[in-house]
Amino acid sequence: MIESIINKVLFTIFFISILNILRHGWKILMKLMDDIPNKYELSKTELIFLGLSVAYLISTIFIGIKI
Repeated sequence: MIESIINKVLFTIFFISILNILRHGWKILMKLMDDIPNKYELSKTELIFLGLSVAYLISTIFIGIKI
């Protein structure tokens, strides 16, 4: 019972991590396509969440979603 709930939470975190990475990728792509190139800046919390998302995605690829 508890394992099932934890696995669902881990899958949800995985999905949110993918969405976060895609969001930042889209923002970078839009900055590159802009006529006047601007610097892409991240706040400290955005940078931490992006780093955690990338780390979770990479670890999930190698280990898998399991307890």
